[in-house]
Amino acid sequence: MKKLYLLLLSLAALQLNAQVVIDDFESSPKQWDNVSCSSAIVENPSQTGLNLSCTCLQIARAPECDNWSGAITYLATPATGYKYVHALMLRDNGNKPNLKVTDNGENLDIEPLTAIVANQWQDVVFDISDKAQVDFVFFMADRENNTEDAVVYVDDIILSNDATPRTTANKVCGEVGEYELVWNMDFTGSSLPDCWNIEVNGNGGGNNELQYYCERGVSIGKDPKEGKQCLILTARKENYAGKTCTSGRVNTLEHTYFQYGKIEARIWFPNTANGLWPAFWMMGNDFSSVGWPACGETDIVELGNSGGFGGTQDRYFNGASHWGPDWQNHCQDYNTITNSYSVEDGFHIFTCIWTPENVSMYVDRDAHPNAAPYYQLSIPASNDAYAPGKYFHKPNFIIFNLAIGGNFPGIYNINEITALAQGSRSMYIDWLRIYQRGDEGQNFTSNVLSEAIENDLSTLNDMQNDVPAATKLLRDGLLFIRRGDTLYDMQGNIIR
Repeated sequence: MKKLYLLLLSLAALQLNAQVVIDDFESSPKQWDNVSCSSAIVENPSQTGLNLSCTCLQIARAPECDNWSGAITYLATPATGYKYVHALMLRDNGNKPNLKVTDNGENLDIEPLTAIVANQWQDVVFDISDKAQVDFVFFMADRENNTEDAVVYVDDIILSNDATPRTTANKVCGEVGEYELVWNMDFTGSSLPDCWNIEVNGNGGGNNELQYYCERGVSIGKDPKEGKQCLILTARKENYAGKTCTSGRVNTLEHTYFQYGKIEARIWFPNTANGLWPAFWMMGNDFSSVGWPACGETDIVELGNSGGFGGTQDRYFNGASHWGPDWQNHCQDYNTITNSYSVEDGFHIFTCIWTPENVSMYVDRDAHPNAAPYYQLSIPASNDAYAPGKYFHKPNFIIFNLAIGGNFPGIYNINEITALAQGSRSMYIDWLRIYQRGDEGQNFTSNVLSEAIENDLSTLNDMQNDVPAATKLLRDGLLFIRRGDTLYDMQGNIIR
């Protein structure tokens, strides 16, 4: 009897905590029908707070429409045993949305338990405990005011037995599904791994930059604050090979390249004011054959633009994209922000989430997981020579560089580079990580296997670099590594 009682308690607990997703409006949204006015699945107009997803439901009601205007979706099978409906909602006033879930027995609308707050996403909770079942979900935009337009956005609708409003943000746009670490570069060795090319040239990068890039500007060593082993790029004011300064630029062209994923780097940028131009970016691995901008360029973060001169240089940065059929037909898109805090005072994590639909950039998602992207570009596949979707669906390689002067900061005289007035400046890259989740068309290739994460021996540190080039395989949702005829798991264990 005691066992039966415990079993019943367990079942009751399971029922109490159970929930079912009605619609998250992402990969396979349900059919939503208009009622009286208009509704549509649209891009999330405010990727902030509780809702960082890509898409949501928009319900609009004009004054000439019925006051029950809304949107409805029908359940294939009636749902029973649930007490509450939760929905993330955003609207520009504090009016109440209304809900109906069944026509059985009564026609009264259900009003929310939650007090509505204008202009922010919130979890709105409706009590349906007196309803025998849920046959449909019918949201009405606004029954309080018929004289003005009403618009409400709805997302992440669930049935639940918990009335507590949700306080944790949903999945970031482009991050539906679990990412797995594919490749890590922690720069724990004494020299730069073979997947990196050190650039040697003084061609100005097409931007009238002043520096000569050379081996002298690239080193492996510890940062002065945390003592982390890092890739270090150093800018110096000195006469070298006909130039007035030197610096470092490295890339993984034709050595490590990939299509789609979450790309992150932990970087300590130097004080850029005025005249330094550090960047973390990507270009298409076909650069050698098609050139720029046909290869496509994704600038995850750039600092040093003249727009930040005068006191905000340490927090003024941008993300950008460049593409086009040739130099004369260069297209670009960018967004620049003045961040709320400095990103030159120590290490900060910069993230690019690259999916078949979008490219999105973030800063310090470890500390600010609900932050909106500071830059985002939609890249629907296209054959149009001037559309971004033609250029951002192919393997890319990684670039880190520390430029001096040129068009971006608008300084062309070394004596006006005030950032170097007191000596050299360095950019420290603690680590670079690439994650993937199985997006259709994704791929990854590297001639060097993933390094051990510093102070973490659970990764691929037992695998050597002097074996055939590595490729990553995704099978049945799991990632594997192939070198020659040998297959490894992600911990470096030989499978066959």
